[in-house]
Amino acid sequence: MAGNGRGQLLLVEDEPVLRRLIAEFLRSEGYDVIEAADGSEGASIYAGHPYFDLVLLDLNLPFLSGVDVCRRIKAMRPSQPVLICSAAILDSHIVALHEMKVDQFLTKPYHPLDLLDRISRELSRPSIGRLTMAVVDSVMA
Repeated sequence: MAGNGRGQLLLVEDEPVLRRLIAEFLRSEGYDVIEAADGSEGASIYAGHPYFDLVLLDLNLPFLSGVDVCRRIKAMRPSQPVLICSAAILDSHIVALHEMKVDQFLTKPYHPLDLLDRISRELSRPSIGRLTMAVVDSVMA
């Protein structure tokens, strides 16, 4: 099923089966999902894409860690919402991510409905960046 406008998500997950399952589930719920298989690919896709409503980011990624991917994302768009979805969230990760104003964490394994709930809550949070992009999008239409 194609997305119905619920939101554009970037899913950065190195485990192929899990990435496919999450992406298919989210697409069935109406989200547009772009997938990245490692940190380097995630950072490149993000840099080349005009806008994401939310980034779903694993921390333990090959080539570029999730924290480093997040640093690159926040350097480009400080208000970009990021949801960390990882099995190993260390205290050092939390400190580094909080410094970047990332405060949403979902520990694997998680239930798909918990993921939907977190996405919904994150997308409903006020964000200057999202409001600015919505205004730009409406002017460009």
